[in-house]
Amino acid sequence: MFRAPRLLVALLLALGLVVQMGGPSHAHEERPATFPDGSGKVPKFLGFHNPRSRVVCKQNSAKLIAKMPNGVAKQRNKRLLKQCEFRSIQKAIDSIAKRKTSIYVLPGTYREKRYATSKRSNYCSHLGTASKNPLRASEYIGSISSPDTGADSREVDALERAAEEDGTTNPIALSYADQRACPHNLNLIAVFGDKTPNNDSIKCDSKFCGVQIIGTGRKMTDVVIDNNFSKLNGIRFDRAGGAFVRKVTVQQSEFNAIYVLETDGFTIDKTTTRGNDEYGILAFASDHGLIQRSNAYYNGDSGIYPGSGSDLNADNPNFKPVRYAIEIRNNRSHDNTLGYSGTAGNSIWAHGNRFYNNATGIATDSLFPGHPGLPQDHARWSRNEIYSNNSNYYTKYVDTGICEKPMRERGYMNGTVCPVVPTPVGTGVLIAGGNFNSTDNNWIYDNWRYGTMQFWVPAPLRDEFDPTLLYDTSHDNHTTGNKMGIARDGSIRHNGSDHWWDDEGGGNCWQGNTYSRGFQTDNFTIPPPSCTDGGSVFTPGFSVKDAGFLSCSQYDRNDPDLKHPPACEWFDDPTKPSARAAAPTAKVTVGAPDDQGAALVMLPLLAGAGLLGLGRSRLRKRRAA
Repeated sequence: MFRAPRLLVALLLALGLVVQMGGPSHAHEERPATFPDGSGKVPKFLGFHNPRSRVVCKQNSAKLIAKMPNGVAKQRNKRLLKQCEFRSIQKAIDSIAKRKTSIYVLPGTYREKRYATSKRSNYCSHLGTASKNPLRASEYIGSISSPDTGADSREVDALERAAEEDGTTNPIALSYADQRACPHNLNLIAVFGDKTPNNDSIKCDSKFCGVQIIGTGRKMTDVVIDNNFSKLNGIRFDRAGGAFVRKVTVQQSEFNAIYVLETDGFTIDKTTTRGNDEYGILAFASDHGLIQRSNAYYNGDSGIYPGSGSDLNADNPNFKPVRYAIEIRNNRSHDNTLGYSGTAGNSIWAHGNRFYNNATGIATDSLFPGHPGLPQDHARWSRNEIYSNNSNYYTKYVDTGICEKPMRERGYMNGTVCPVVPTPVGTGVLIAGGNFNSTDNNWIYDNWRYGTMQFWVPAPLRDEFDPTLLYDTSHDNHTTGNKMGIARDGSIRHNGSDHWWDDEGGGNCWQGNTYSRGFQTDNFTIPPPSCTDGGSVFTPGFSVKDAGFLSCSQYDRNDPDLKHPPACEWFDDPTKPSARAAAPTAKVTVGAPDDQGAALVMLPLLAGAGLLGLGRSRLRKRRAA
């Protein structure tokens, strides 16, 4: 691996002092997370005749069932209606006596008012924080103490004064033990599977292991869990091995609709997650996961987020993974800021999905500190349709002030999307500092900026200051066998440019792709060898190729000056491409720089990194753990 020249390292370390300086952080923090031991397995549906079951219904369930067309689903619901004992999903969960219990939820809308509005106990009102960097309440975007980012600053100040007077606390990064003791501080519905939080194991060892929450309707939208922004998360599975969710809609959560954390074995099947300020489905530090046949839309970050996937391939030097931790298949994720994203999205296989009408279709990165498993490695995206990701929510909703309104007034259920993070509008696939990723056999078309985009992320941006690791990202990524600018039906729908790359990294290659213009359009300075021949030879990249990250990273939807940062072009509407909109870039052969040359090449980028550090905490998305 390329070793950073001494002059460059000295410059980097000097700038590192600047990088350490942080502005106010806009992040939902989480406790430090660890990976499961990998002994679990993907759970299967237990059917509708599980003898270990609870039935939940609403007062109008009978009327909704009566309106169903005749068939198996109607007969099933009529049978289960006679067994209904609960009006609350959480109460049914709390009554579980044995593992692998099914919670059958009959048609209706469930707001769980008892838990949405419950008063905290004295203990739960005075919790400490497990975070290494606790923040003042006003520094959170939409935290529990300040649920609407559009709230008047005087209201926030009043809340903080009250907290100082009576000593109440509202931390978001709670230890597992405190989450379990106070399950509804942050969560509408919660399942905590580890009954021994004080030992070293995070395994599920309680009666809640293998719980299944099953909607019994014909459609995903027959059973609706409406958080109405009362709690941070709609449903939380924490160390809940064997968890299974099917045929429910979860909506209007401030952080995640469905949240899976430190869990070995989970399935999310046929769910709809919509109208959430940040994420539809978020899995973090989990293994043996399956997300399938679901629909995610109107989410301010990503529809599906497999972050910090169990790092099974951390020490694997080969392109082929040992195995995948999470499989994502046959889903639709559309009309979000990002269709799919994942900081440290390791060992993920996403195939057969449709990512469309987002700002960016797929993104993975090594940008944000605090995520176990960095730098990101070994994801595969294959046979997906990644198209028309040109939705500019920055100009439509952020620049116009709609995202300044209180959360309930923004119109999330009517299609408003308030981007939490910056991303280049009009991009199909974005790899920001990943290694050993395969983008293969997809249909990537009608993305007006770039079909694929790849750039290096310096290690200090994830708080890694070992100078030998400076260039440890953006290696061995293969883009092969894709239909670029060609839809699945064979129609031509050009991308703006097929590929963008900053020339950094070794082993990267683009091979065997088919192009709508008859030739590959890209910005490559040095055409890399084929995958068969080993891919690109390492170079440190060229600072003149500004990916836009340094300026656009300052984005803050709540700061009038940084809603659209100066010199940031990511939020500008890309031009609709034509057959002659782009042409092969002229190739220039550039020799490998010596120590002095490398420093000169990297100086502007590292200076930018120092500037970035001044606002780095803006980069720390709420998913930071």
